[in-house]
Amino acid sequence: MSIFYKYRDLENWNDLFIAKVSVNYIMFTKDVYPIHLYFIEGDEIKVHCLESKDYCKIHNILKESCKTPTFAFSVVNHVIQGSVYVNDVIEPSSGFVRTCSGVYHVFGKVNDLVFNKSFYRYFVENIYGKEKRFTVFTPSTEWETFFDETFKTYVKKMIRSKYRFISSGVDSKYNLSNLYELKDFNSDTLRKSENFNEPYMLEYWGSESNFLKNGLGVCLIHKENIIAECVSIFHSGKIAEIDIVTNPNYRGQGLGRIVGQEFINKCVEKNVVPAWDCDNNNESSKGLANKLGFSNEENYALYVLK
Repeated sequence: MSIFYKYRDLENWNDLFIAKVSVNYIMFTKDVYPIHLYFIEGDEIKVHCLESKDYCKIHNILKESCKTPTFAFSVVNHVIQGSVYVNDVIEPSSGFVRTCSGVYHVFGKVNDLVFNKSFYRYFVENIYGKEKRFTVFTPSTEWETFFDETFKTYVKKMIRSKYRFISSGVDSKYNLSNLYELKDFNSDTLRKSENFNEPYMLEYWGSESNFLKNGLGVCLIHKENIIAECVSIFHSGKIAEIDIVTNPNYRGQGLGRIVGQEFINKCVEKNVVPAWDCDNNNESSKGLANKLGFSNEENYALYVLK
C-alpha cells in the first residue's frame, strides 16, 4: 500500500510539499497537519481525507445520530483542528473524524467493507505502537460489532452514558456562600487551575487562546484558590460539553452543582445546548447530571487501546 499526502504549515497555512511514501512512514505531529490523504491499493482509492471546505458534506450524517459526540461537530465546524476521512469525497456515506489529540468518531454506514478494511490497515500501520492515544466513539451497535470483531486484539471496550438537557427540569437559581467568589474562566484562572490548565487546553483545544475565544468556563474561588470548576471540554458553536471538577477538600457542599448550573445558565444565555457525557459506572456524575436537568440517558460504546 502507498499513500499520497499533502501537508500545510499550521502557522501560515502555506503548502509545503506533496510526496509519495510508504504508509509506514506517515506520522501525525503537532507541527504539521495532513489536509489530503489517500490510501491506495493498486489503482483504487479506498479512503479520502476531506478538505476542510467540504466538511459540510458529512454534517447531516453526524446529525442523524443522537450519539454523535460534541468533538465531531467541533472539528466539522472548524472550532478545533482535526481531520475527516471518508469513503467517497463526492457523496460520503461512511467515515471517521479525528482530533489532533487522537480522539476518533466513526460515522455513517458500517457496511462499506472496503472502507472498513482500509480503516483497519490505517490503524495497524499508522497508530498501533506509534501513537499514545486511540479513543474511538461509536454511534451504533453495528459499529460496536465491527470493533468487537476486528479490533479485539488491540482495544478494550467501555460503556458510556450520554444525556440530553431538559431546560424545564431544573431551577436555574442557586445559593452561594459569601465566602466563595464565582468567576468566568480567563487567562488568570487558567494559570491557577490544577485540572483545566495549559496541558489540558493544548490536548483538547489546541491552545489556550482558542479556548478563551471559543470555549466556556466558570469556577469558584476561595482564598484565591479554585475549589470547583466547570469548562467546555468541547464546544461546537451550538453544543458545549461539560467537564467538571471539585477540589476533594470541598466536596459534599454542592459546589459542583453550583458551577454546573452557572455553566448551564451561560449556555442558555448564548443559545448553546449544554451536553453531559460520562462513564456508565460513574454514579456520582450521573447523579449530578440528573440534578442539573439532564435526562434521556443513552448508552454507547467507546474503545481505547489496551
